Amino acid sequence: MTPSYRPRLNFFSDLALLISLIFKKRGPIYTASHEVYQRLPLTTLYKSNKYLIIALAAFLAGIMTVASTLALEASGAPRDASTFGVAFLAALIPIAGYLFWMRMNDRLEPEPLWLVALAFGWGAFSVLPALIINSIISPLFVIGREITPEGVLLKVWSGYAGFTEEPLKMLGVYLIATHASLRHEYNDHLDGLVYGVAAGLGFAFAENILYITRALPTPVGGVIIPIRALTASMHMFATGVIGFWIGYLKVHGIRISLPAIMPALIFSALFHAAWNTIGMLDIAGLVILIFVFVPLIIYSIYKMSKEALLDEYYWGYASGYAPVEK
Repeated sequence: MTPSYRPRLNFFSDLALLISLIFKKRGPIYTASHEVYQRLPLTTLYKSNKYLIIALAAFLAGIMTVASTLALEASGAPRDASTFGVAFLAALIPIAGYLFWMRMNDRLEPEPLWLVALAFGWGAFSVLPALIINSIISPLFVIGREITPEGVLLKVWSGYAGFTEEPLKMLGVYLIATHASLRHEYNDHLDGLVYGVAAGLGFAFAENILYITRALPTPVGGVIIPIRALTASMHMFATGVIGFWIGYLKVHGIRISLPAIMPALIFSALFHAAWNTIGMLDIAGLVILIFVFVPLIIYSIYKMSKEALLDEYYWGYASGYAPVEK
């Protein structure tokens, strides 16, 4: 393995390495640990339907959390059910596009759909603890008050959500990477990027339904849909980076642990916090997100996918050595 690309298990040096891997071009990693050739045991394959059911249950729990939150907010004046349906479809279309794009990037050893669904379901489910935690700690981040016709509106620094939501989204990816029955399918950094992106998009899907349903009856209802589609790209990138790093540790034969993952978690939390903070700058913030952050996200995911695919090629994935379970 190329020494300059190997993590050192030092927070600052690994954070610098991660940033380089995300944004700077690198050469291939020609050799890797035995983890990249591991396969799922047959006993796990036989239980794939069980994991698919768990994924569906987690997904439905996330959607029900959103629906219940909206019902409680209605205060006796329920929203039109069709609004929720429109929001569901408006949230689904960009999410499906992002997932299809990632599927196309993972060509030599595609991840099983039931396991990608498990990561996606976890992401949707994690909206539940995120709503609870955010509602408890948000008063700590009040930065101003605004008088409106409806009363006093508290202005809260939304950047704190990066430090609550990213650990929650990460947890599902971490469990797949370390679970005795599932970890052998999580072979490398491209696999990790797929699972991280899926978890981030699961969260974004449930969250977007919430925000779009709230906004549709208002004058900015039509504008919120493309804005939330862009926000979904932030979620897929932030959690995708964590999944990528976990897989990158596996490529180098490094044991997966929370301290080893911390550089990626902190980077993602800070990126998420920066996105939310800039988004509070109204039109100027929206321009920065659209013309700076979104192109950077798309470029970085494409770059990481392309380079990881090249690594897999040199490991023989294109020549029959890919650990594909039949």
